[in-house]
Amino acid sequence: MTRTAISIVLAMVSGLEAFAQVAASQSPDEGSSSGGFFTLGVSPTASGLSLGSSAGSSAGPTGSSARNVVNFQGLLARSDGKTLSIELEDERVIRFRLNERTLYTPDGPPGRLAAFRITDVVSVEAAVERKGNYLARSVRFVRKPSPAEQAEVLQCPEVNYQWEENVIDSATVDPGRESRKLSLVAKPGAIPESTGDQAAPGAAGDDDLIPSVRRRVNEAFERLPNFRARQVTSMFHSTSKNVKWIPNGVITAEVAYEGGQEAYSEIQVDGKRPGDAPAIGDAEYMRSFNNAWSTGDFESIAHCVFDGLQDSDFHKTATEHSNDGDLAVYEFAGGRTSTCIAVRSESQVAYPSYHGSLKIKPQTNEVVHVELEADDMPKGFPLDRAERSVDFGAVQVGADRYLLPNTGYWFGCYRNSYSCFLNRVDFRNYRRFSSDSVVKFAAGN
Repeated sequence: MTRTAISIVLAMVSGLEAFAQVAASQSPDEGSSSGGFFTLGVSPTASGLSLGSSAGSSAGPTGSSARNVVNFQGLLARSDGKTLSIELEDERVIRFRLNERTLYTPDGPPGRLAAFRITDVVSVEAAVERKGNYLARSVRFVRKPSPAEQAEVLQCPEVNYQWEENVIDSATVDPGRESRKLSLVAKPGAIPESTGDQAAPGAAGDDDLIPSVRRRVNEAFERLPNFRARQVTSMFHSTSKNVKWIPNGVITAEVAYEGGQEAYSEIQVDGKRPGDAPAIGDAEYMRSFNNAWSTGDFESIAHCVFDGLQDSDFHKTATEHSNDGDLAVYEFAGGRTSTCIAVRSESQVAYPSYHGSLKIKPQTNEVVHVELEADDMPKGFPLDRAERSVDFGAVQVGADRYLLPNTGYWFGCYRNSYSCFLNRVDFRNYRRFSSDSVVKFAAGN
């Protein structure tokens, strides 16, 4: 693998069930809320460490007398006891690994991680580990945030990432800047009632299509079965302005989805089993590859898009003719407060704003194609371009028909260069996954 080998993962917070859109005829249910991550992990580069320093609450790494030790200052976002995240001034998030030797100096009882609060301005001294990750040696309270800083970090998706696992205290919203009042918020219209019937071809107008599609996408939360599939990730890189996609390796795996969890088996890199590969690996193991990987691709970027946007954010721009009939093309844009897209480079995470498009079958309210493109990447982030697209196809799993991903593309480029990557992920051989049980009785019973 070359330096431009890129680690890629789509990792949604809510679980794999978000990816499929039910195409079987059944009354749609209101789905539960979820978010997710489109995560591009890249090999460490000089720009990943030489972030410079700036005045204010969120300087990048400053100089240190110890080799491979850096210092960050930023707003505390979350900690699950094993990792700790802070948001820098340029809106990047840095994730640190914690261990039993990490020292804590909070604004409270010394030595206690739980004494910190979300939004505290903290200074973190960290050792640079192999693969460009950071191990926190010490976490020190600097000051309380200003009202503007607090409002900023409380909107960062990192704060709500696996919220139930957060071990530090939550912050109190400033009463003087409280915006969570009914008198201050916009009043939405009523949600159209669902009849459970498919719309007749051409019956739905443009104003009615998006609410119907939203209901269709939400159905996946209730009806996605347990299944298996073959996942093949083909990796390419190019360093020329006129793109030449040079093969850069293949990662294959059997993916099993059961009870909202994904598991990987028969993992091979370029046709060989990695020496440390477990018999059954989880998403975290797949993300440990320092080459290219992809996990969580059953989760729906379509659901994630709808989860973060209101109906009026979608605008029909074209009608596209295809062999399967006309497709309605809708464009949309989302802000960085959405968990729909996150871009990761080793220990750095960016939550950029984004825009994209959907292609919809008006006759069935099915989303058959989704595209997303990150906007306004932080200036110090190693990548300045990140895009992805997914094509869906009808798949028979058991007795029902579903729309599941056929092929996905992940594309990105290093900042101010023509060093780019493309990962193509194909899903093959979908089938139902069930566990067989045999009950045996002892003789005489």
